[in-house]
Amino acid sequence: MRKFTFIWFIENFSYCWHETGEGLVSPTFFVEIIHSTSWNLELYPRGEEDPNFMSLYLRRCEDCNGPGRITLFYELSILDANGRGLVSAKREEDAYEFEKGKGYGPKDFFELLGNNLEEKTKVLTSDILRVCCKMWIDEGEVDKEARSCARTRIGLVKISFINIIEKFGILKPDQKKSFDVTSVSKDGFKFSGNIYVKNEPGSEEEIMVDIFPGSDDVHLITCQIYLLSSAGKEVECGKIDTRNYIDRKHTLNFPINLGKNFLDKKIEYLPNDNLTLRCQCTLSTGIEFERIEETFYDLQLTPFLEEKLNASSFASCPAGAKSALADIKSLYKDQILTDVQLKTLTKTFPVHKFILCARSPVFRAMLTTDMKEKNLNCIQVDDLDDSTIEQFLFFLYTDVLENLQWESAMKLYYAADKYQVQHLIDVSSSFLITGMNTINITDLLIIADRHQDSNIKIAVENFICEKGKKIFSSDEWENFMETNPLLAMKTMHLYLKKSNDLIII
Repeated sequence: MRKFTFIWFIENFSYCWHETGEGLVSPTFFVEIIHSTSWNLELYPRGEEDPNFMSLYLRRCEDCNGPGRITLFYELSILDANGRGLVSAKREEDAYEFEKGKGYGPKDFFELLGNNLEEKTKVLTSDILRVCCKMWIDEGEVDKEARSCARTRIGLVKISFINIIEKFGILKPDQKKSFDVTSVSKDGFKFSGNIYVKNEPGSEEEIMVDIFPGSDDVHLITCQIYLLSSAGKEVECGKIDTRNYIDRKHTLNFPINLGKNFLDKKIEYLPNDNLTLRCQCTLSTGIEFERIEETFYDLQLTPFLEEKLNASSFASCPAGAKSALADIKSLYKDQILTDVQLKTLTKTFPVHKFILCARSPVFRAMLTTDMKEKNLNCIQVDDLDDSTIEQFLFFLYTDVLENLQWESAMKLYYAADKYQVQHLIDVSSSFLITGMNTINITDLLIIADRHQDSNIKIAVENFICEKGKKIFSSDEWENFMETNPLLAMKTMHLYLKKSNDLIII
């Protein structure tokens, strides 16, 4: 069986602007182990037809590679923050034929929660929706498995402004006081509105607020209004939150309540007959970014590693932290104020001492004690190639690994261990453990032995105990016995001992 798992994180999900019939499409994910095909998930936050139910589909891309038709099984689900399934639409009974451009899924996948805060907290921890798709072909035991994660973030802009309504006491019914607001961000988001007194026959007077964005690409989601006293004291007097609305409205229209005793406090709240309000609005600006974040191939997941992967995959990073990482990344990319160099045999890499010292105790010792590197402002790294150093430095600045492959992961593990970058040790070793198979298992044996890495050692031993016969009969193992006879002998001894095939006298 070949199995692929795709997990899609949608940040700020409650701020989706989509109306019924409007879909949100995931980043395209490539499934090499299933005929090298390309796919998307298609989510309708307010349903494709019924606004009370979210709709979800698995769709094969129109320009997809591979055969014209692919028969496979699939399962769609929503996960909680710990990776446990909350809602599942299983499609295990029958295999489905996916032609290019064809999709399947339930229109009534998930009933919208409205104001059920307890259930919303389970499903939208930190306002992140976690959608999982599992797809597989053939039957029997899993012999090839892969997993990919993607992230889409809905952009948010929060704008706060003060609006003064002059001569409020003589404001006539339906006489509108207009205002225009432009954010100070580089995008300069605009919106405008009116404040007026509504006086309908048979009803009490109401102070109403209309707010509407200046662009179809911007969607007003929430607004809170505060009454300001002459001393700067704030009292909330009106708010609207459309996140639970089934129908999206381009214009927000809601009343404000100044309170029964408002007119008794004119000196405090109506100095010179001027009403001062502070408005705080949240705008949804569309998709801020979307990307595939990581892919693991040929997984052999132990329960321990599954838990570890779930923990790392589901961790969310606040928007401010991501912005800070982007700023630090630009320092590296633009080489601004670099003050030390890393030198390979063929290339020089200008970097920053404070980054090296913050990330590596080995670099910190080199650059803060009486060692030659401190005086020369140059660190020789002749045992690492250029591409490894580039990935290594990129990780030091961003905490991100891009385009990780087996060979590069082994080299990065070596660099991480040499310079004691613990997080990189964890990430690269996890990648290597998830990618081990009967062919490359000898690479991990050597790494575990040379670096005395207990996590890798345990994972390798468990894998060999499970698939020892296949490993020991391979050409790769025969070559390994010639080059590393002592380690091979110890490994086979352990295998026989654990499988009770060895009698010790």
